[in-house]
Amino acid sequence: MEQPSVTVIIPVRNGMAVLPDCLAALRQQSYPSAKLEVIVIDDESTDDTAAMVQAELDAWSKEGALPRLRLIKKPWGGAGAARNRGVQEAEGDVVLFTDADCEPTLNWVDEMMKPLADEEIQAVAGGYLTKQQSAVARLAQTEFEDRYRYVARHRFIDIAFTHSCAVRRQAFLDTQGFDERIPNNADDLELSYRLAQHGHRIVFAPKGLVYHRHPATWGDYISKKIGRGYWRTLVFKRYPEKLVRDSYTPQTLKFQILLSALAPLLSVLALSGVAWLGIAAVAAWLALFASTIPFVLRMNGSLSLKLLAPFFMIVQAMSIGWGAFQGMFGRIEDYLVGGKKAEVGRA
Repeated sequence: MEQPSVTVIIPVRNGMAVLPDCLAALRQQSYPSAKLEVIVIDDESTDDTAAMVQAELDAWSKEGALPRLRLIKKPWGGAGAARNRGVQEAEGDVVLFTDADCEPTLNWVDEMMKPLADEEIQAVAGGYLTKQQSAVARLAQTEFEDRYRYVARHRFIDIAFTHSCAVRRQAFLDTQGFDERIPNNADDLELSYRLAQHGHRIVFAPKGLVYHRHPATWGDYISKKIGRGYWRTLVFKRYPEKLVRDSYTPQTLKFQILLSALAPLLSVLALSGVAWLGIAAVAAWLALFASTIPFVLRMNGSLSLKLLAPFFMIVQAMSIGWGAFQGMFGRIEDYLVGGKKAEVGRA
């Protein structure tokens, strides 16, 4: 059977520090180069990203027998708009998405394409690896791997995040592509839910992996998780049933988010001297810490990392919860990127 043509789409804005590693990895993919093209969508970078990609393009062209590399420049509009433009320009039957700060493993395209040999499958989700050694980044990677075990229990899933995602181009067009108003924190989640809602089957490819630079400090991690919680409330307003259950979020995490709000609240109220509030506060904190034990028992890593893990999980829950609280009760719609959903089609 002839292998399908594939287009890898990378949106980038000011990616000089990270994009070269991404392109170097794509240059060495095991998938037949004649069937592979790479499109970089420069979203009005203010650094020398476009010039760097142009230099790479010239080098690839001279060497030959490499994937075709293309550079498209556009006015700033956000990652969703950049990806939509990439699909407009794509010549592949399948589009793969990754991010400028990701470094695909050498067989990434092959692994993402394997499930699509089944014509019933319309989209594929991959996962993260990391080379980082900081405790926060290693814990973040461990938490992702724990999520992947949860995702792998499902035959079909409803998530495909754009750090490692494959979609049949026609299925993407049928569902109108990314909603360009939603920021990059949540646009892929919204598209995933919409694909599933339209009956397009999504599966998980556990070996479709890309290396990523996770937040390396507590401050960066907390900020990122607050943003995740904030913007995903917009998606859950559209798909409230997913707030109850989806194929990516364990019920344990929802329990932890609730407890991470309840325990501090009860602790403050207990200062009034009411005995039962003090008992309830202690019980809530104990339940919160106890809920992290299964994760600690499942994880690999040093003793010091395992001792940090409960604190890490509680910080995650508090950060997501705080972001979600702001999203639910703030004027989140005022901060959309603006403009109508773009019509996606071949240019």
